Order: sequence, then structure tokens, then C-alpha cells
Amino acid sequence: MLNVMNLSRCFLMLLLATMLAGCTTIDWPTERDQAMRLAAAPTDEVLEIGELLKTPLSRENALRIALSQSPEMRRLLALHESELNSAAMTGRLANPSFSYERLRSPEGLDIERWFSFGVLDVLTFPQRRRVAAADVEAGRARLAIDIVERMTAVRRSWVEAVAAGEKRRYAERVLVSAEASAELAVRMEAAGNFNILERARQQSYEADARSRLIAARQHELASRESLVRLLGLDGDQVRLLTLPARLPDLPTAPISAPEVSSTITATRIDLRLANANWRSAAAAYGVTNLTSLTDVSLSLREQETRGFEVELSLPVFDAGDLQRRSARAQLRAAAAELEQAALVASSDLRVGYAAYRSTYEDAVHHRDVLVPLRKAMSEETLLRYNGMLIGVFELLSDAREQVDTVIAAIESSERFWLAEADLQASLLGRPGVER
Repeated sequence: MLNVMNLSRCFLMLLLATMLAGCTTIDWPTERDQAMRLAAAPTDEVLEIGELLKTPLSRENALRIALSQSPEMRRLLALHESELNSAAMTGRLANPSFSYERLRSPEGLDIERWFSFGVLDVLTFPQRRRVAAADVEAGRARLAIDIVERMTAVRRSWVEAVAAGEKRRYAERVLVSAEASAELAVRMEAAGNFNILERARQQSYEADARSRLIAARQHELASRESLVRLLGLDGDQVRLLTLPARLPDLPTAPISAPEVSSTITATRIDLRLANANWRSAAAAYGVTNLTSLTDVSLSLREQETRGFEVELSLPVFDAGDLQRRSARAQLRAAAAELEQAALVASSDLRVGYAAYRSTYEDAVHHRDVLVPLRKAMSEETLLRYNGMLIGVFELLSDAREQVDTVIAAIESSERFWLAEADLQASLLGRPGVER
């Protein structure tokens, strides 16, 4: 029959084995997929990169490439995997210790075995698991926020690169018109029909147009390379990369205000993060209240005589009051952070939606009012030229002004799509969006 000591040991070992079996662990593929869903990232299987690059790269395909191929994205995922595993470690018990002593003396051989573990570790195990679970959820939310940041950067870079190419092509048209005007002015001056001032004015237009084209080409190159870096394309893939000739058409109607306001819920990533931080602080406060008072360890001893030893730290010099105060302050800070996150979420969406609506209205105004007006003016100018009521320089000047209006319309459309990318991030709950 087992004695009391053997029964105690069996019970404790069973208890420890049960707790260890329920320790917090991390299934990284599942955590990653959950974060991707929180970030509303495309999760369908990515086609071969070369296949995607055979046609002008769409914004959604740019996101797919960046999330699957970018070395920076892989680095980000690896860092978050490490963070989540570190967070889960707080939900595990400290390893028990086993000591074995073998001494030989004139009286004979003395063998002694000790098995020790922290009692408070066992008693606070449920709270530690809650801390770990909250920390893991917070880490998952931070991963989702970083994915949203990455997706937003890709969306913005794609818009800027496409718009830069479109503006460069129109800048080339302006230069062609300015070159024709300057060449004609030189000939007319040589024929005595132009003075120096009139000829210099036309050449000044050409010089300005050339300068603008140089800047447009550089901006196009820089914007394209910025997108290349975000996508993680290698040299061969860069040579295959082509972009659409123009930005997408404006949506027929903007997102409504009720759709935006309905997103201020606990499903937002920033609110999930603040809530997880608060629950972690609350659970940690419960652990601190107990562990700050004392520490207890239990050792089971087996020798010729069997027994156990309890080691208890005495709160003589440190009563743990500072630890408890610190934990209470951290809990209050986490509660304030949660409250502030809700306030910031509302404000951020209001600012983001206002920018979205104003840029949408401006882009529609350029598309439906300014560009048609300039086109009508150009048609009337051409009629006047054909009727010999104006000269060729007036016709060329009008053509330049029409192109300038189109470039302004492209820039207004670019501002809208950049604001739309920021709004999409705000709807998901990306904190700290810059306007």
C-alpha cells in the first residue's frame, strides 16, 4: 500500500502534468491567417508572379505580390511570430527542479533526492494563462495593424506610380506643343514678323515645359521604384513590370456616412488591441496581488527518511506594496488607453471621411465641370483658328492650357485614391493615420 508521501507525490505530479498539458501555445499559421482576416488582406492563393506581371499590374494584384513575396513582409511576420511565442511563454509554469546528491562517508553511502516547485506558480496558473491569452491577442492585433500599414503603403505607392506615369505623358504633350511654338517664333522673328520679346516669350514656354517634363520623369521613376521596393521584385521581375495607363474611374457614389460610423465597434483592430492590453493588465494585477506578498516553494525529499520541506520568503524588507501600486497604476493606464482608443477611433474616422468626401467632390468637379469646359473652349478656339480669327500661337497656347487642366484633373483623382486608401485603413482601425 502506498504511504501518505507517495500519494502526495502522485497527486502533485498529476496536477502538474494536467496544467502543463493546458499551457498556452501558438499555432503560427492559424495566428497569421487570423491576423490577415482582421486586416482584410487578400488570402487567396497567389498566382506565379511572372503570370501577374504579364498584364498591367492592378492594385489588388500589387497587394497579393507584396504580401507573398516581399522580404520586408517576411521579416515582419517572423518578428511577430517571435513576439507571439514570447507572449505565450508567460502562460506556462516555471520548470520544477530536481536535485540528486550522493555522498560517501565512513558511515556508508548517503543518497538524497529532492523535487521542488513553486507553490505560487501553481496557485496563480489560471491568472497567468489569462495574461498570456490577452498578450497573444494583443500581439495578433499588432500584427494585423502592421499588415494594414503595409497594405496601405502599397495602395498609396501604386496610385502615385500610376498617376506619375499619366502626368509624365501629358507633360510630353505640353513640351511638343511648346517646341512647335518656339520654333515657329524663331522663324517669324527671322522673317521680321516677330520682335525679340515675343520670340523670347515662346521660348520661355518651351524651357518651362522641358523643365516640368524632366521633373515628371524623375517623379515617375522614383514612384515606380518605391512600388518595386514594396513589392520585393527582383531584377527580371522589374523589367516585366508594367502599370495601367491611367488611374481607375471614380466610383459612381462615395461611401456613405452611416457605413463609416457603423465601423466604430469592438471589431476594429485598434480597439481590440486596447481591450487586450486592459485584460492583460487586469489579469497581471491579480497575479501581482498574490506574488508580491511572499513566495512559497515546496520540496519533496527522499532519503532513508521521507518528508517534505516548505520554503517561505518573509516580507520583512519588501512587503510588495510598491509592486501592487505599480500594477494598479498599469491597470488604470490600460483602462484609460481603452477609453482613449474609442475617442481616437471616432475622431480619426471623421477626419478620414471628410478628406475622402472632399477629394471625391473635387475630383468629380474636375471631371464633370472643368475638363468639359476646357474642352468646349478648345473646340471654339479651333473654330476661330479655322476661321482665321486667331493665330497659331493662340491655338497652341490654348492646347497647353487644356493639357494643364487635364493634369490638374489627374492630380485631383490621385488625391481621391490616396484618401480612399487612408480611409480603408481607418475603417479597419489603423491608429495614427497621417493626413
